[in-house]
Amino acid sequence: MLDLIHALRFDAAVPRGLRELMICRIAQIEDSAYELAHHLPMATESGLDSEQLAALDRWGEADCFSVPQRVVLAYAEHLGSGAPRDDAALDACFSPAEQTELTVTGATYIALARMLRALDVRIDEGLSG
Repeated sequence: MLDLIHALRFDAAVPRGLRELMICRIAQIEDSAYELAHHLPMATESGLDSEQLAALDRWGEADCFSVPQRVVLAYAEHLGSGAPRDDAALDACFSPAEQTELTVTGATYIALARMLRALDVRIDEGLSG
């Protein structure tokens, strides 16, 4: 699994900021404080601003997200909570390969959130969720 995560983090075609947006929204949906504690700083490093991160849980009403960001967030909702999938929006913004990357990213972090919860993994000292 570490090889998969490494590939998603360093060898993906989808821009890092969009992947971090997916990961952070999945972490919220899964109530994974551990993932949020680790990925919110990465999201900031990848170009997401404090307004976007503060609006993540209400992204549907916020006007601070670009069209590709909104498509990624909607897809995170689909993967994480079964919201309808918008094929036209995905196709307009992402190639089939990029859609696969987004799917694998979301599914991987859903699985990680559930493993962390099952193993009762605590947030590292010095980080906050």
